[in-house]
Amino acid sequence: MLGDVPAAKFIRGPISLNQILEFSKYGVNAVRILLYIRMQEGIMVSRSELSKHEHTFIKIPNKTLETMFGVHRSIKWDKLRTLEENGLIELKLNGQGIAPEAKIIVPRMH
Repeated sequence: MLGDVPAAKFIRGPISLNQILEFSKYGVNAVRILLYIRMQEGIMVSRSELSKHEHTFIKIPNKTLETMFGVHRSIKWDKLRTLEENGLIELKLNGQGIAPEAKIIVPRMH
């Protein structure tokens, strides 16, 4: 469970093909990170905590990302740094041992 919402694996649309294309340039694990962020944003939209057309910072915990999407923590950090360096996400580091937060900044284009 994620809060009071079951840990269903669905993404609330619309999904931007431009964002998928841009993230796919950095491998399947980059796309998995995008989908994890979009899934968490979808949960927030369902709770009326976020507009469906905006992005916000989402915590990226090791255990959840690996369990739900198969991205190991060492791969996660490598991809997060690469995505930030290439202007796809903005990272917020919260200190050692605390999950970072990421916000999608690549445009939707639709």
